[in-house]
Amino acid sequence: MQQDVPNLSLTPLTDEAGLDAALAHAHREPILLFKHSRWCGISHRVREEVLQVAAARSVPVYEVVVQTARPVSDAIARRLGIRHETPQAFVIYQGQVVFHASHYAITPDAIHETLDQLDRAGSAAE
Repeated sequence: MQQDVPNLSLTPLTDEAGLDAALAHAHREPILLFKHSRWCGISHRVREEVLQVAAARSVPVYEVVVQTARPVSDAIARRLGIRHETPQAFVIYQGQVVFHASHYAITPDAIHETLDQLDRAGSAAE
């Protein structure tokens, strides 16, 4: 099995202070939050697609590896009111979850469409 190599496109969240900072950032601009399991084949495939989004967009992408940051994963479920799953992705903006999906429902197209809608809404408000 391939070793996980750190990727500079994803900002790791390893503690609740990091989660606090990410959620504060989401009040200023959309963020993508990705919960990843190193032991799940689906999660590895979806992570590659999240990396594609990170490469294509200027959106900050935060990653929680559940095996090493389970308290952060639990805090996300508690704070957002959405049951824990992995893989799991959220687009959060202005304190609200505007997109949530898990497993095969996490697709680049779905994430891009959500971000495009936010871009259009921002442009209309200006």
